[in-house]
Amino acid sequence: MREVHHIALSVRDLQASKRFYGEVVGLKETLNAEVSGPDIEASLRLARGMKGQVAYFQGPTQLGQIELIEWQPGAENPTPPKRPGDPGVFLLSIAVSKAELDELWERMRRLEVPVFSPPTRSVLENYGPIDVFVVEDPDGVMIEFVALPTREQIKAFRAASE
Repeated sequence: MREVHHIALSVRDLQASKRFYGEVVGLKETLNAEVSGPDIEASLRLARGMKGQVAYFQGPTQLGQIELIEWQPGAENPTPPKRPGDPGVFLLSIAVSKAELDELWERMRRLEVPVFSPPTRSVLENYGPIDVFVVEDPDGVMIEFVALPTREQIKAFRAASE
């Protein structure tokens, strides 16, 4: 298996989501396109004539992307985002350094983005300490920002635990 190429998120308002992932989160927009036609309809089981406007975003490593798609026509009765315990993807996690985590936290507070709690340190068994906080994007999708230990820190944590 190779790396995950991208995660696709259906959004209600592409412009609002582009602002969030670009200006608020700080990811780089790399592609805009329309997806439509019989091949897309068949591969995604779309209703005839349905089309999507997409925007891709990625971080500095250029591994893994977030694809935002605003579908036309949109769902008549959209479902709420997933939550823990509800089968399916309920959270998107973005790895950042501790300094980036602190900067993102201050940016979220300044821009009045709803957050679940301030950055919290947790210790994961056989892994080590992580620093994390969670926000919601414009559609209520949970976005986790997490500062992870380095490989060396994980090895040291495991050695100290033995």
